[in-house]
Amino acid sequence: MEKDSPQCVKCTILRCGSKEKKKKAPTSCPTEKYSELAIETMEKYRQPENQAVIHGWLGLMGKVLNPEKAKEKWSWTRIDEIMEYARIRGMTRLGIATCYALMPESKLLSDILEDNGFNVVSVSCLCGEINPQDMGIPGDIFCNPILQAEVLNREKTDLNIMMGLCVGHDILFLRYSRAETTPLVVKDRSTGHNPVAALYQSRGFFKDRFFKK
Repeated sequence: MEKDSPQCVKCTILRCGSKEKKKKAPTSCPTEKYSELAIETMEKYRQPENQAVIHGWLGLMGKVLNPEKAKEKWSWTRIDEIMEYARIRGMTRLGIATCYALMPESKLLSDILEDNGFNVVSVSCLCGEINPQDMGIPGDIFCNPILQAEVLNREKTDLNIMMGLCVGHDILFLRYSRAETTPLVVKDRSTGHNPVAALYQSRGFFKDRFFKK
């Protein structure tokens, strides 16, 4: 670990999250180290395609964090948020990129989206039926996240939802998807697809698994 590499998670000053902007930040603070990037990124936020995403987020948060309905913010599921974001953005055709192992869950998601007025296209990771040996890959099945993305590109989806794509496959899907993409399920075989549970357990039952000391 380089001495001056940004280490926000280890910061004890937390100036960025407070109103005390005169606090002395460490030299590793990205705001201090890359001050010119803060200006450059502001220009990127002004680009129309990024403005559209920000306005969608603002519209969603305006409802989730409505001060007149303070208790309701705890009732918003991720599914609710995705649907509301899509409505605010005028997105009607939604794509589901699913792992074959999560087909039942993805069928439920498709049913929910369709019942709420969305047009849904879904593609399994095993589409294409490619022989893995033809790609120089061992095994009996070949997951095809690039084809998943390209199919949804052809189908002209407005927003894609990832359902449990493997680590690496999700990267390839994101690389080739033209539509905006958001995850709903992140695969975690050990915790029932709840990765944050492993973080909590790293302080208890999983401590020996993750820490060497």
